[in-house]
Amino acid sequence: MNGEYSVSQSPLTREELWALLEVARATGRKRVAIQSVRWILEELSRTPLEFGESRNDLPHLDLHLRVAYTGPIRVDFAVHVIQRKVFIRKWSLGKP
Repeated sequence: MNGEYSVSQSPLTREELWALLEVARATGRKRVAIQSVRWILEELSRTPLEFGESRNDLPHLDLHLRVAYTGPIRVDFAVHVIQRKVFIRKWSLGKP
């Protein structure tokens, strides 16, 4: 994605997303879950500090912790403004 922020996640977090999508498939929500993930990734690459809600700041690391819900998907992420990076910390199924 061509955004202003680079978005990354660990291999473990990526596996967490795949497992979550499998649960969404089993419950008939795969299409909306995939649409939600695409929307989330787009927002994280463009406007991460406007997306979702602020949770905490880690000033010693220059990180802003945030959470967002889109459709059935919840994402916890951290934003490093100076380096223009977003780190996905956790994926989960949010609201049914």
